[in-house]
Amino acid sequence: MRRRGGADEVGVGTTVGVATALDELKSRGSALLIVGTVPESVYVQLSARLLGDGPDRRRLIVERRRSPERRLESVDRWTPEWTRVFRCQITARRSTAADHTDVSGGSRRTDRALETNSTTTPSLPDDEGSESVAETVEGSVADLGTAVGDAIVWFDDVAGGLDPAELRVAFDCVGPLLSEHPRQTVFRFLHLLTHQIRAVNGTGHVRLSRPLDSDPVRVLGPLFDAVVELRLDGTEAVHRWHFRDAAVSSEWLPVDRIA
Repeated sequence: MRRRGGADEVGVGTTVGVATALDELKSRGSALLIVGTVPESVYVQLSARLLGDGPDRRRLIVERRRSPERRLESVDRWTPEWTRVFRCQITARRSTAADHTDVSGGSRRTDRALETNSTTTPSLPDDEGSESVAETVEGSVADLGTAVGDAIVWFDDVAGGLDPAELRVAFDCVGPLLSEHPRQTVFRFLHLLTHQIRAVNGTGHVRLSRPLDSDPVRVLGPLFDAVVELRLDGTEAVHRWHFRDAAVSSEWLPVDRIA
């Protein structure tokens, strides 16, 4: 097993373990935590890779602002059955009843995937790709959890059952949630989110722009199947994978190459 040390470390005897761990993640539902204090463009590059390419991918993107075009270059089906984009505007609630309730919603609603207490405003169709499927989700963290959970269930129902890794989820809002809510609330939110993604054999990645050895990563990391660490090696964006169950890490790899 590789020791998790400096950038010049050399992995010994990890090739088989890493390959096996990756195959396992690809064959079932999985959730990844993307960490590292890097420029937005570096995360966007990796996120685009993880969202996948090809016409058979369904995608749910939860973000604070409009994604750069580079992230969405592989998306070619701009209809709600295949692609949905949520722009989250979540209000702060500290020490309220919402901090002690189920933030996932938990109901199966296929007629209106976003029938929640939040204000959800679909954009009018246009020729700008993501804007034709973008919706604003306003309200509490519980409202956001309900909207995301219902959308995942809706994708599964529309597909008649999702194939492994057919659904790709990107969630960019952990940083804002941590700044507005107690860590315990965010932990419960992510616990439910990762469970929902795995339940439909999806693949999700969640961004937390903090160092690997930071306290938030230490607390939230165990919720995920792997933690993917980003950094700049000079001018090149590189990443490495730390697999929870396999207890191995990959070598540093260019971001345009998934381990």
